[in-house]
Amino acid sequence: MKHFDVVIVGGGLAGSALAIALGRAGRSVALIEAAPRQTGAPPGFDDRTLVVNAASLNILANLGILDSRPTACDIRQIEITRAGAPGHLTLNAGDYGYKRFGAVIVARELGAAMLQALERTEGVEEFCPASLAGFESTDKAVRLPLEDGRALTTDLLVGADGTHSMVRELAGMSSHHHDYGQSAMIFNVLTEKRRPDSAFERFTPDGPLALLPQPAGRMGVVWIDDSHRIDSVLAADDDELTRRLQQRFGTGLGRFERPGRRANYPLALLRTERPIARRTVVIGNAANTVHPVSAQGFNLGLRDVAALADVIASCDDPGSSEALARYLEARRHDQQSTVAYTDTLARAFTNPSLTGQLASTLGLVAHAAWPSLSRRLVRSAMGFREPVSSLAREWTA
Repeated sequence: MKHFDVVIVGGGLAGSALAIALGRAGRSVALIEAAPRQTGAPPGFDDRTLVVNAASLNILANLGILDSRPTACDIRQIEITRAGAPGHLTLNAGDYGYKRFGAVIVARELGAAMLQALERTEGVEEFCPASLAGFESTDKAVRLPLEDGRALTTDLLVGADGTHSMVRELAGMSSHHHDYGQSAMIFNVLTEKRRPDSAFERFTPDGPLALLPQPAGRMGVVWIDDSHRIDSVLAADDDELTRRLQQRFGTGLGRFERPGRRANYPLALLRTERPIARRTVVIGNAANTVHPVSAQGFNLGLRDVAALADVIASCDDPGSSEALARYLEARRHDQQSTVAYTDTLARAFTNPSLTGQLASTLGLVAHAAWPSLSRRLVRSAMGFREPVSSLAREWTA
């Protein structure tokens, strides 16, 4: 029975990033992933467009994940509007002393870059394909039998196994769930007017719509609506899809043409107030799954990774109650604030009541009128809410 300092269940983006961080720090790590790597489709390695904020870019760069240079489109300007109501907020990175707010990377490309970085990282042993059969925690270690009959032991078990986390459930961590009754449809489209470094967030009565820069003059579309309406748009032909997109977004980017392949994802909120148990912690979507409005989910998970790496680097026993308490304290405010912010936006900008519409409109106007509000919004959205982990600080070659 082999022993590891840390065992990570879930080899998606968050789990792989943590394995790289801990391996580079000299820890022995086992990474358990159920999906065979040769399929090219482990969890999270798909066609979604990821908005990677500045702090997350620092984390990825510090871990060497960007060494293979996945295609990244910088975001230097963000335009936020509301359909059928006043309020227009334009944010320019230069006004806040930054070169960029972040960048857009396709999840599949980032996943490929992560696998290359994993191959270069010593101290990480992959068990793939392999599935956890359960686990037993004691004061001194965690024993993990696998479905294939093998067994491992570890000082710390990390669940990075997504919203429906087996690790979280078996550890008895209580979570709050909310089904938004919405889905996100993802595709890309060619635009007549090119804005290669701009991102757009438009709030409509039916749900938010984001357009994100991609190479070759295309824009990645994240279209959020009630699930039954998303189903009807998925079934529409390309002409009808672009007509509806034009109606929803407006004419600011000219005509939309040649939409790409569509995919949809149901949206729900999951909040785990206390994502730790005896010698066990859950991170990323396994701890907190948020609405994609404001594109915070992936970035929140990477900040979990960076904070946990900081804690483990400074202790002899990574699974000790003291280490887990330090992690919980380091992440409490950021997790709580990010979940509350995204949930408030998701509800406020789809609120059909006159009071709700007025409140959300006034929020946009206030941020446009008072720079201090915008500055606070920008720094938080870029991932620099205190305490900032060492990995999230500016990368120096």
